[in-house]
Amino acid sequence: MTAWGGVLNLKFPARGFWPDEMRCWHITHLELEAVYKTVQAFLQELEGKVVRLYCDNQAVVAMLSHFTSRNPDLMRRMRRLWLLLDLHDIELQARYIRSEANVWADNLSRCEDLDDWRLNRDWFVWANKQWGPYTVDRFASEISAQLPRYYAAWKDPKCEVLVQGAGSPGHRGGDHATAQGPVHSEQAGRVRAARALKMGRCDVLHRGAPVSYYAAEVRRSSATSTTASKVTVGTRIEVFWEDDDCFYPGVVKEFNEDGKAHVLYDDGDEETLDLSKENFKIIHSTDETADADGENTERSSGGNYEEYKRGGAVQNFLTRSLCERWRSELGPSRLTELAVSMQRKALLDTTKDNYGPKARRFILFCERDQRPWLPASEATVLLYIASLLEDGNIQSASLQPYLSAINNYHEDLGHPGPAKGRSVTRAGKGMATIQAELAEQEENIETQRTWLPAAHVRRVHEAALKFNPRSPEELKLLRALTYVVVAFVTFGRPDTGTSLSRQHVHCGDEEFSVVLLKEKGRRHHRVKRRLTIPWKGVALLKELIEHWEFYRDTAWSISAKTQPDSYWLLPEDPKNFKASVANDWIGLALSELDCRPPEGGHFSAHSTRKGATTCARAVGVAMEKVCFLGGWSQFSSAVQHYIDPTALRDTDMDYYFAWLTWSQ
Repeated sequence: MTAWGGVLNLKFPARGFWPDEMRCWHITHLELEAVYKTVQAFLQELEGKVVRLYCDNQAVVAMLSHFTSRNPDLMRRMRRLWLLLDLHDIELQARYIRSEANVWADNLSRCEDLDDWRLNRDWFVWANKQWGPYTVDRFASEISAQLPRYYAAWKDPKCEVLVQGAGSPGHRGGDHATAQGPVHSEQAGRVRAARALKMGRCDVLHRGAPVSYYAAEVRRSSATSTTASKVTVGTRIEVFWEDDDCFYPGVVKEFNEDGKAHVLYDDGDEETLDLSKENFKIIHSTDETADADGENTERSSGGNYEEYKRGGAVQNFLTRSLCERWRSELGPSRLTELAVSMQRKALLDTTKDNYGPKARRFILFCERDQRPWLPASEATVLLYIASLLEDGNIQSASLQPYLSAINNYHEDLGHPGPAKGRSVTRAGKGMATIQAELAEQEENIETQRTWLPAAHVRRVHEAALKFNPRSPEELKLLRALTYVVVAFVTFGRPDTGTSLSRQHVHCGDEEFSVVLLKEKGRRHHRVKRRLTIPWKGVALLKELIEHWEFYRDTAWSISAKTQPDSYWLLPEDPKNFKASVANDWIGLALSELDCRPPEGGHFSAHSTRKGATTCARAVGVAMEKVCFLGGWSQFSSAVQHYIDPTALRDTDMDYYFAWLTWSQ
């Protein structure tokens, strides 16, 4: 087998040739590599779509359907293909096609590309010194190109422009394609031959035509009329909401006279939809993985939409690679599976969510610069840091998690971490110096996150009690005011506070209690804490909670929707909060009352937590109580970063935290 080929939508061909060292490979390895190169060649056209791929090799179809193989070399190629698909949000559905049906492949196999040859490398280097430097090879292929940039007669993963009318959904070359225009293959060959004969001896590389065929039939992931016609009453589906950027599950209850489906979502919301115009997918039961014609409508890439957006799909890929590594080294046994399970569950969800996007960013950088990302070199990491500095959206103080993500997946997969050397450390220090110099030049010194004084919280508290909202926007303001007070008295983290559920907030006759479930460092071990505040400990706290809950419940009653479990959710809100919404709520509440931070500082979602810790210590609350309320270990030094030892005690601090000293 000397070449590979693929066709997109039976219109646009792609083709390339195998290097000499690959021609002796087993046919299955070459067929799988051809799939990878075909996807690469049409990457721009396939991104974000569902792709049906036809292949005349049954072994490859089976591997692509199950994404597994017993052969380690094939598994490495499968993982590389899986990562490419997941990075570009492509769902691949493999189908077998008989060799007799490969009409186009037969035609391609009879076309010998005699024009694909190249000069002897020594002659090219000499010519480049005499008349160069050259920037682009006008007539080449992936293995005959003398330069990184080249134009090709057949579309392949790296060519910039097609110089033959072979067809393409779109050029990559921009101005070069416009300036030069298409060149006929025969004429191009004569021109190159004439130039070569003047320069001396040349190597002519004869290559055969492709013997395998791949047709990528593209269809959008949004529901078509064919898919919509398969939905009946009782069918479970997931509907994509653009505002929330994710899918929500529900069940079709009935169809009206216009043929629109009445969908009841799992969270109680209801909606009438024209499914032929909606982006949705059918949810199959565990024993029903395909619909009537065998076409699976669920994503097979292993990650849902939200996970992909967070970078979790990349992290899951790396985690699976780690598990496969240990299974290979330890051998099959019950203890091996237990050891692998411990490795897989070691990282907290928050750490995965943090490392995933950062690892994905580095991998995309390496792909863009055509550098290996596993194993990556220290030089590649230095260039990556330079790109982060050039982008300008990463501060030097936040650089370490990006480097840790790189080291993490390297070490997990048996390679040394490339982001640990002295050069990388110096690069981080240099990045800090350059950013400081730029800030001084622009007179834009970065402000520091500061703690929220109890006096500001008390102003917010009093304003909320007097505020009677008359519109949805005013109700959101009341929520923001209430959140500031609740987050302050409970030492709440942003993600913990915004994710409170109604069943975990209890208002008794004597006390107010909150059960915290999603705390950093504790959710992994299913540890939950219960904070209890006596009503007499914080004056008017009970009145504030009742005031907010009355208006919130009234809004849900007026909307005639089923009230969800979220404590803070309003009818006009999206169905899920991001942790960053706490910044918006605090900013809204404080700006409404003109509560400003000290000069050189700014308030953020963590300001309530820092303020509560500082105020409690200023009042004289014992450190063990502060650590319990904030969720820190008594031996942790992290709590010290939340305390301002220069803060002076005042009556507003006593208003909220003096009750904690009653039993001391």
